[in-house]
Amino acid sequence: MDDQDPGGISPLQQMVASGAGAVVTSLFMTPLDVVKVRLQSQRPSATSELTTPSRFWSLSYTKSSSALQSPGKCLLYCNGVLEPLYLCPNGTRCATWFQDPTRFTGTLDAFVKIVRHEGTRTLWSGLPATLVMTVPATAIYFTAYDQLKAFLCGQSLTSDLYAPMVAGALARSEH
Repeated sequence: MDDQDPGGISPLQQMVASGAGAVVTSLFMTPLDVVKVRLQSQRPSATSELTTPSRFWSLSYTKSSSALQSPGKCLLYCNGVLEPLYLCPNGTRCATWFQDPTRFTGTLDAFVKIVRHEGTRTLWSGLPATLVMTVPATAIYFTAYDQLKAFLCGQSLTSDLYAPMVAGALARSEH
């Protein structure tokens, strides 16, 4: 294989270009990933649980710990596996006290609430891990693809029609 392909770009230049592309893509896509994960992981709303009796458990209690003895205090127990359990004194309705400030109704609402409650930098949480994972993989893949395609076309091992497909499959199988 030559140091440069017919287009005049060296493998090092290809790696730098594809790595830079991975960084730019990660910078723009990480906030969308954060919002997507937050939207997917939020629990069902308390109001929908109130309207569906099979999904909502509210228990009245009279004896409580000293922390919950004042009237109007309720307790929410949610372990992520079972449905939420609301403990309310004397049968108080829980929907009036339980309002999640980070309950999202859509993508734009999630962006606004995350920035307002947690700060702008939160949108890029997870960026270092994303960069560690995507930059080397992208640089290796695109460089290997370009080099393999040039090699296959130059050696006439496959037709020019199939060279991109074969080079792509081989480049993906390397990592």
